[in-house]
Amino acid sequence: MKLIKPEWIEHGPKESLSSLHINPEGIRVAIAGKYNAVDCIRIFRLASILDENYQKQSRLLCRIDTQCPLCVRFSYTSDVLAVASRQSVLLYHLTATNPNVTNQPVQSSSSFGDFPETWRLRSSLSSGHVADVLDIAWSPSNDHYLASCSIDNHICIYAWPSATLVTTLRGHTGLVKGLAWDPTGLLLASQSSDGTVKVWSSTSWQCEQAVKEPFDGCAESTSFLRLDWSPDGTMFTTAHAKNNTFPVAACVIRGASTVDAEFVGHRREVTCARFLQRILLINGRRRCLLAIGSKDRTLSLWLTSPRQPLCVVNDFFASGILDMSWCLNDDNGLITLGICSPDGACAFIIFNKDELGTPLTRPEMAKFYSDMYKVNMSIPTKAITNGTPMTNGNGHSHHVPPSTTVKATLANQTERRLGDGRRCIKPLCIDTHTAAPPSTTATTISKAPSPPRPTTISTSVPVPSSNLSSVRPMPTIPIDPKPTKGVIRSSTSSITLPSSISSTALFPPVKLQPNLIRKINNEYELRTEKSDQLYILSCINEKTKLAQWKNVFQSPLLAIQATKNFIAIVTLNEPQHCSELFVLQRQSGLRLYSNIVLTQTLAGLYISENANNIQRATISLIYITGLLTVFDITRHSMICPIIDVNISHLLPPHASIVDIFTLNHINSDTVCLITSTGHLYGFDNVLKHWTCLFHKHDFVSDFALPPELTSSGPLSTLTKSYGTTMNDDIYQKNLYSSSNRELLVSAYLETQIHRSRVLHSSREYYFWLTSFVRFLASSSLDDKSLKLKSILDHIAEHVHSTPTNSTTSFMPLKTKDEYQNLLNECLTILRNHDDASTLVQHYEQT
Repeated sequence: MKLIKPEWIEHGPKESLSSLHINPEGIRVAIAGKYNAVDCIRIFRLASILDENYQKQSRLLCRIDTQCPLCVRFSYTSDVLAVASRQSVLLYHLTATNPNVTNQPVQSSSSFGDFPETWRLRSSLSSGHVADVLDIAWSPSNDHYLASCSIDNHICIYAWPSATLVTTLRGHTGLVKGLAWDPTGLLLASQSSDGTVKVWSSTSWQCEQAVKEPFDGCAESTSFLRLDWSPDGTMFTTAHAKNNTFPVAACVIRGASTVDAEFVGHRREVTCARFLQRILLINGRRRCLLAIGSKDRTLSLWLTSPRQPLCVVNDFFASGILDMSWCLNDDNGLITLGICSPDGACAFIIFNKDELGTPLTRPEMAKFYSDMYKVNMSIPTKAITNGTPMTNGNGHSHHVPPSTTVKATLANQTERRLGDGRRCIKPLCIDTHTAAPPSTTATTISKAPSPPRPTTISTSVPVPSSNLSSVRPMPTIPIDPKPTKGVIRSSTSSITLPSSISSTALFPPVKLQPNLIRKINNEYELRTEKSDQLYILSCINEKTKLAQWKNVFQSPLLAIQATKNFIAIVTLNEPQHCSELFVLQRQSGLRLYSNIVLTQTLAGLYISENANNIQRATISLIYITGLLTVFDITRHSMICPIIDVNISHLLPPHASIVDIFTLNHINSDTVCLITSTGHLYGFDNVLKHWTCLFHKHDFVSDFALPPELTSSGPLSTLTKSYGTTMNDDIYQKNLYSSSNRELLVSAYLETQIHRSRVLHSSREYYFWLTSFVRFLASSSLDDKSLKLKSILDHIAEHVHSTPTNSTTSFMPLKTKDEYQNLLNECLTILRNHDDASTLVQHYEQT
C-alpha cells in the first residue's frame, strides 16, 4: 500500500477543490475546483501522478475553464466528461489528441496554447434545474441515463446519447446532495438535507424505498452527501447519519426501510462513501471494499460481509474529504483510490495486486449480475493492450491487437429503432490506449497481504509533501460502556414513546428497541429479552457463554450503560408515561438504590468510571429539552451534584457530547463535559454555571510549555488527557506567528489562573499566578507594571484580611500564611528584574 500526495497538483491555500473522478480505464483523473482564483477543471494523466519518474511535461492533459464546477464524472462507455456547473450539466467530448504537445506546464490556463488532449463542449443540459446542481451520476454499464440533483430539491434524468430530459423526480423537501446508481442501473438512490434517503426505480421512476430514521435531526452542515452502492448491489452506504449523537455512515439493505448496520469511528460528519466497483474474493468469500471520508480529515477503509475495518488514515488534509474515486487496472492488478479535499489538495492510495484480495474479472461480474438479478449486463471496457497504435477519425490514439479486426469489432455494435422508425447505431470505438503501469517511489506503507484483521501501517520512506498524515490501525466496533460511536443500532421497535416531543425539544429522544445488547470490557454481555409481559436482563460471561445472573423489570428497557462495577438502566413506564432510573451492581445484578423517576423524556444516558477510584462512577442523564442531571454513585452512597442544568447552549447544531465524567481531586469534585467541537467544560459549583476548562483554540497548552513551566494537578491532568487529541495544530501555528503573541500568552495565563480556581486546585493556582508574574516581568508589554501592581495588591489584601468561609470563597488559598508565601515568591521573581525594583521595595516595606 502506497500513499501519494502530489504537491504540484495542490490548488493553494486560498483555492479549493470540489470533486475528483478517475475515468474507468484509469488513464485520466479530472479535478474540479478553483485554481488561481479561476473556476476550472484540470485533467491529468494518472500514470504521471502514480509514478514520480514520469515526464513532468506530460502531466497535464487539458484544462477547461467553466463556472462553479461542483462535480465531474467520466462516462463508462465513451470519452465524455459530465460537469455540474451552476444550474446546468455540461458534457465535454474528447475530440482530438495531440501527441506532439507535451510541454504544457501544470499552471497553464485554458487559453495558453495547445494541450495533449482537446475536450470540446458539445451539450448543455439546462432544461431541468432552476438552481445549482450538486451531484451527477451516469447509469452503469451503458450510460443509458445521466442523473443530476440540485438545491431546487429535484432530480433530473436525461437520456444519453440523445441528451434529452426524460423525467424530473420530485419527492424530497430539501436540498438533494447526492446520487448513486445501483450496479444494474435498475435503482437510483438519492440523499437529501430533508433527512431522508430515497430509492427510485428506473423503470417506473417511482420511489420504491425511503429511509428516514438515522438521518432525522442531522444538521445541514455538509455541502455534499455522496452515497454509493456496493458492487454486489445488495446495499448502499450513505453519508451523514447519526447514532444517538455520533456521526456514522449508515448501511441500508436493498429493499429495506431501516438501517441494517453502521460504519462508526468518525468524529465529524461523513461526507462521502465510495465502493470499489468490483467484488473481492478473500479466503473464498465474496466481499466488498468501502472507503469513507469525513469532515474530521479522516479516511477509513472497510470490508463488508461481515463488516471489518482495515485501516484509518488521519489528518491527510488540512480540511475534510469531499470526493473519492476508485480505479482497478486489469493489466497489473493495481487498485487506486483518489481523494480530494476543499483545502485544495488531493491524494492517492495504491494497493498492489492481491493485497486486498482477488477482484472478480469483468466477465465474472457480468455473470454475477445475470445470475443474481436476471439482467444481461455488458461490463464496458475500452482498454485493449498489446497492440500497435493507430488513430481513428476523431484523432484518438489507440492500441489495436493484431488479431482484432474491424469486422469483428463492429459485430458487437448495438442498434435500436427510434419512435419515428429511424435507425440509431451507437458509435463504437475500435480500441483505446491504456495507462502506463504506475511505478512510484512515494511513501511505501507495509501491510499484511491478507486482510482478515485490522492492519497496522508504518511509514518507511518520507512522503514528498509538507503535510504528513498519521496512519493508525482502526479499532474494531467500540463496545464502550458509554454511548460512543460504536453503539450498534437494533431494529426499529413498533412500541411508541409515551409522550410527543414538545416545541421546546432540542435533542431527539432515545428510541425504544426490542432487544438491547451491551458489552463490558469484552468480558461480559448484557442482553434483554421479553417473556410473559416481563423484561429480563441477563449478564452473559463471554468465555463460558453462560448467564452469570438475571434480573427482571416490569417495563421495557429504554437504555443500558455499564462500567466494570455499575450498570445504569432506564426503563419506560408506559402506563405512567414516565421513565425510571435503576442502578445495579455489575458483579451480582443486585439493585443498589430505589428506582428514580426521571423528570422528562430521556435523550441520552452516560456512565463513566472514576479514574482514581473504580468503586465510584458518574451517571449522566440528558433530557430532550437540553437539561442535564448527574448522579455520583458508590457502592453505599449516591448524591446528585447537578440537577436539571441546561447544556443546550454548549452544543451548536452540528455538535454532540463525547463524554461526561466527574473529576475527583483532593479539595472537591467537578463535573466535566466534553463536546465534539473540542471544548471541555466544568461545572462551577459556586456560580452554578459552566465554565470552559479547555478548548482546541487555546493559544498554548500545559503540555506545550517549556519544562520549567509545568504544573501538576487536576487542570494539568485534563489538559494532558484531552488536549493532545483536541488541540487544533493549524490554528496554533497561525497564533504563534501573530504580532499579538505576548497578549495571547498573557490572556492564556490569566485563564489558567481562573480555571485553577474553578477546580479548587491551590497548587495549580499558585503555579499559574507565579508563572504569570514571571512572564509579565520579562515581557515587553506597555502595561505590565500596572498589571503586576494589581496582582500584588490582590495578594496583599488577602494577607491582611480575615480568613473567609471555605465553602463560599472563590479563592483556592484559604490561610494568610498561604498568601504570604505566594507574595514572597512573587517578590523573589521580581527582584531579578531592574524595572520592577520600585514595586518590590513598596511591598517589602508594607
